[in-house]
Amino acid sequence: MLAVVAAAISFGVLAGLIAWQANLATYNNYHKIVDVGSVSVDSALRARAAVLDHMSAAATFLETTGDNQKAAQARATQRWADFNNEARISWRNLSDTTYGEYAVYGAADAAASDYIQQIGAMFSYYGAGETDKAGAAFLAARETLNTRLVPALGGLEAVKVEDMETTYAGAAQVITNWQYVLLGAAVLLALILAAGLLAIRLMHYRWSWPVGLALIVSIVLAIVMAVQLGQARSDAQVMVRQAYDNVAGVQDMEALLSQGRALESIAIFDPAQSASHLASFDQYISLVEQRLCGPVDCSKRTFLQSPSAISDAVRKAAIDEKNRLGLPRLPRVANVPFPAEHAAYGQFRNDYRTWLTSHDKLAQQVKASQPGQASQTSTGESAQAFSRAVASADAAGAIARSEYDKIWKGVYTTTGINQVLWLAFPLMGLVAAIGVWQRRSQLFA
Repeated sequence: MLAVVAAAISFGVLAGLIAWQANLATYNNYHKIVDVGSVSVDSALRARAAVLDHMSAAATFLETTGDNQKAAQARATQRWADFNNEARISWRNLSDTTYGEYAVYGAADAAASDYIQQIGAMFSYYGAGETDKAGAAFLAARETLNTRLVPALGGLEAVKVEDMETTYAGAAQVITNWQYVLLGAAVLLALILAAGLLAIRLMHYRWSWPVGLALIVSIVLAIVMAVQLGQARSDAQVMVRQAYDNVAGVQDMEALLSQGRALESIAIFDPAQSASHLASFDQYISLVEQRLCGPVDCSKRTFLQSPSAISDAVRKAAIDEKNRLGLPRLPRVANVPFPAEHAAYGQFRNDYRTWLTSHDKLAQQVKASQPGQASQTSTGESAQAFSRAVASADAAGAIARSEYDKIWKGVYTTTGINQVLWLAFPLMGLVAAIGVWQRRSQLFA
């Protein structure tokens, strides 16, 4: 009986410490994925989107006059401030030397400095009435952006995604290991408490409420924690491979859309090279469709087989294209795990096709040497259609982001609570020990 008393207390403490460590390890792995990995990826993606919007606004500034030009300059100023803010987040979150994150950030910082100096020269030349030099300065800045800054920001994204993938792969195994260790410790504790009840029976007592309560609470709490750990392990896959993959994929598509949008303005103020700019637009659109649905011109056909379901044929075509080209990610329509996403991608396709129709009109006006009409289309019909397309893409990404946030917030909550509830195990061990000791005292009274 004394051995049961000592073992109940000892294994209660041991089970509690294991429960605390299991939940702490789960929290730490999620923290590394969410607060280190995805924060850096988000900042790199948003920085890229901001600087591409800045370039687009600068191009719009050159192709317009009056209020439209002032609005474009104001947007450029705001988007550069946004870029700097996201860059600061990346700088504060540098942590990975394995994949060369510091070197990539240094390259991005140097490219950003050169780019904004060239854009500053563009505004200075334009203010001095030297529009040809302003256009040349912009094209030089665009070259810096496309060949140095955007690749460096992509590199920042890539190193953090690699780190997230490594963390996720290890997290699943770590959580599984702790789950088994917790169950093992709980089984040992339950056996000891059951031995206490058996000892009480041998003392000719029918029951001990303290020991029985301790046994029931320990078993229930261990099962609940083990189930929560198992859920956290499976949710990590959903969070990284499905939810966040969609979030990053949508932001990647929006970056390509922004580059295409900028080329519309560039084709207007640089008519001598308009054919080349329009051809580049077509290349960016091909990349958008590759990431959206796979095959060339796949967006011409509806994605939906019902108002709220992606067509199996569309999904299969996207997967086949991914395998054929060896794409790093599945096209968006092939990875829609959350029901609300289906209709959202259907709406994005409609708005995206409307923008392309506006672009075709603008391209014809550029080819017909009608810069005034092309500028009106660019700042009017095309700008509005583009904004609707981006808003639709944002809506699709917001659904995945919501699911992503729901998962990690839920895990943070449960692991936080469980890092307090671990005290229940030593407490139950103590309660059981007191119950056995009371029965023993009564026997020898």
